[in-house]
Amino acid sequence: MTFSERELQCFVAVAQTGSLGRAAAQVHLAQPSLSRLVQRMEAQSGQPLFDRTTRGMVLTDAGEVLFRHAGHLLADMDDLRDELAAFRGLRRGTVRVGAVAAVMRGLVVKAAAHMLELSPALRIEAREDVNSALLQALEQREIDIALTAGEIRDEAVSCIGCCDYSDDFAVFCAHDHPIDHAPSLEDIFACQWVMPGAAFSPRARFEALARSLGHKVSVGMETHSVETMAAMCAASRLLSWLPVPLMAVNMEQDKVRRLDVPSLELRRHFWVYRRSRGLLSDATREFLRYLPLRERPIEHGANLF
Repeated sequence: MTFSERELQCFVAVAQTGSLGRAAAQVHLAQPSLSRLVQRMEAQSGQPLFDRTTRGMVLTDAGEVLFRHAGHLLADMDDLRDELAAFRGLRRGTVRVGAVAAVMRGLVVKAAAHMLELSPALRIEAREDVNSALLQALEQREIDIALTAGEIRDEAVSCIGCCDYSDDFAVFCAHDHPIDHAPSLEDIFACQWVMPGAAFSPRARFEALARSLGHKVSVGMETHSVETMAAMCAASRLLSWLPVPLMAVNMEQDKVRRLDVPSLELRRHFWVYRRSRGLLSDATREFLRYLPLRERPIEHGANLF
C-alpha cells in the first residue's frame, strides 16, 4: 500500500473539514475528482476510510489510523525538502518553536532576531504556552522544539540542553498599594491574588509553596493571560506572583512594585526539548546555535536523531 504526498494531503483535507466540497476548494480540485481520489485510496487500503453520513465525511477506525500517521508523514516530507534545500545552499525552511511566556519574550525573541538578521530566508513560527501544552504540541509534531520551565520526563521527548539563563518568580503589587515593602506572610495572604487557572503549573507551585508556609491563597481573579495578570495587579489591590522579567516594564513605568518576600521567591531554569524520534531540520539546528545552552551537542553539519 503506497500513497503519494498529494493523496495524503487530500485525505487530510477531507478528514479536517469533514466535507468533500470544502476539502476540494482547499486542495484546488474539483469535487468529483477528489471523491474518486478518496475511493482509490480506500480500494488500495482494502477498507473504507470514511463513513458517509448526513453530517459529512467521518473517519472510520482505519481512517483514524491513517490520519494520525499522514500528518507525521507530511511533516517529514517538508523537513526532508528543507534538508535537501540546505545542501543546495538555499538556506530556507521554518523553525517551529514553543516556549513558556518568560523565555519566549526574552531568549526566543533575541535568538530569532539574530538568526533572521543573518539568514533572512528562514522563517519562525512561535507558540507561547504552558509546559503541558508544549509537550503535547511537540509529541503531535506541531512544533519542532520546546523551551520549558523545568525538566520534563517523557520517553517521547529528549533534552537538547539547559539554557544558560534563569529567572525569578516574585510577589508584585500596585505601585500605590498600601501594603509594606517587606510585609509579613500574614499581611501577604490576607490579600487576594490574580492567578492563572488551577491547571497551570505556576499556580500549583505557588499554592504548594503557600501550604508549606502554613497559608492558603485567596484568588480574586483567574486568567491565563500574563498581560491581564500584570494589568490587574497594577489597577487593583490584588497581588500577583510572576517572573521578574515579565514585570520589568511595569516596574519601570511605576505601575507595580516588587515586594520583599524572600520565602515566596523562586528561581526557574529552562530546558530545550525535541522529539525523541526523527530528524531536526537544518533551520531548527541553525536556530539552536543562537540559544545560550550549557550543553551544546550540535556540531555544524551534524544530524540529530
